[in-house]
Amino acid sequence: MDNNIPKCFILASLFFMVLGVLEGIMLPTKFQFQSFYASVLYIPPELIKPFFGTFLTKIHTHINLIGWVGSTLMGILYFITPQISGNYQYNRPMAWCNLGCHVAGLILFTLGFHMTGVVGLSSGEAPGSEAFRSAVGHCKVFTMAGGILVAISTFIFVFNMVGILYGKKPEAK
Repeated sequence: MDNNIPKCFILASLFFMVLGVLEGIMLPTKFQFQSFYASVLYIPPELIKPFFGTFLTKIHTHINLIGWVGSTLMGILYFITPQISGNYQYNRPMAWCNLGCHVAGLILFTLGFHMTGVVGLSSGEAPGSEAFRSAVGHCKVFTMAGGILVAISTFIFVFNMVGILYGKKPEAK
């Protein structure tokens, strides 16, 4: 059995876990390190609280749920499902595509949320207003592309899992 796919998903999950923890550490320290975050994110210090409250919370949640938990579960299921079904014939190129779409999608999605917060709040417009949406229009491309890649990854994963569960059994040699 090829264990590279499960290992790569587990490695991706560890990356997203660390990223999620770093984003999580930022939440309670927003006031203590306000000037540092303002300089790193290129937004005025008075916008740190709205950025963290609106955008960083969503980013932290998505990184942890889709990145850490989702990647972990995909890795575990790619490893254990063939053993449960007795079928080791999942589509390896599609599994690699699954991994690539999952990781790239989440990174683009996260980048898009960061850019939307930074650009939108720096514009001085109220979040959700027409002027805010106009100011962040180019940032949403990253978020939408990331979301589409994550959705494609999900469909590929389901396709492979169904293939493992109901596909041809390997012939005895």
